[in-house]
Amino acid sequence: MFASLFAWFSPVLAAKPNYAPEFPENSGIYDMPGYPNLKVRIFVHKAKPAKPGSGPTPISGTCSLDGNINDYIGSAGWHLPSKFTYNLNPTSVPGYVSGLSTIAQNAFGVWTSAISGKVSLTAGPITDVTRASYDGQNIIAWGRTSGSALAVTYTWYDRYTKEALQVDTIMNKKFFWTSGGCFANSYDAQDILTHELGHWFGLNDYYESNYIDNTMYGYGSKSETKKSTLTDGDIAGINAIY
Repeated sequence: MFASLFAWFSPVLAAKPNYAPEFPENSGIYDMPGYPNLKVRIFVHKAKPAKPGSGPTPISGTCSLDGNINDYIGSAGWHLPSKFTYNLNPTSVPGYVSGLSTIAQNAFGVWTSAISGKVSLTAGPITDVTRASYDGQNIIAWGRTSGSALAVTYTWYDRYTKEALQVDTIMNKKFFWTSGGCFANSYDAQDILTHELGHWFGLNDYYESNYIDNTMYGYGSKSETKKSTLTDGDIAGINAIY
């Protein structure tokens, strides 16, 4: 899982010293050529593609709910500074998703509430970026990701201080996305984004079946909304960091 990409990136960096290289969409920790203090951690949130449809298909009854899960979520190895700015790309949002600003505020809010506001998140300037790069922006956008990646989060962090310096989350625009409801053939934007923001705060993925109700469970599902709220294990994990 651990790899050095210096040989791959060096020709590009030689031509453009300030260019931030593209990384493979494989979960792992990578070196950042030219930045000896930096590491890049990539999380790929996997899911099977939704089948095309003409619109959202409602589900009767109640969507999936959290259990009272105590399974502890551990640290990925970094923390956010006390103040952090994020940049949204509203023009990238799919047609059945509305209110990206509210979705982001709600998704950040469950995490900041869990740690009593020890990290303050502020919306910065709107961005038109749709690809991850080390450019000083912490973006949330819909764009292209490869394979079956539902979303990919990239975290640049200082290997010595363990502080996150930049984070980008790219949601895969080829999937069928909705917001504010429970639909059989789509993924809920706030549900998946809340999971991704857990990585911003420094939490790891877990794939074992006993973590299935945790926000930091490593797989996303259609008609799922339970990741928009935290389990006891998620809350315990983020409090151990902050």
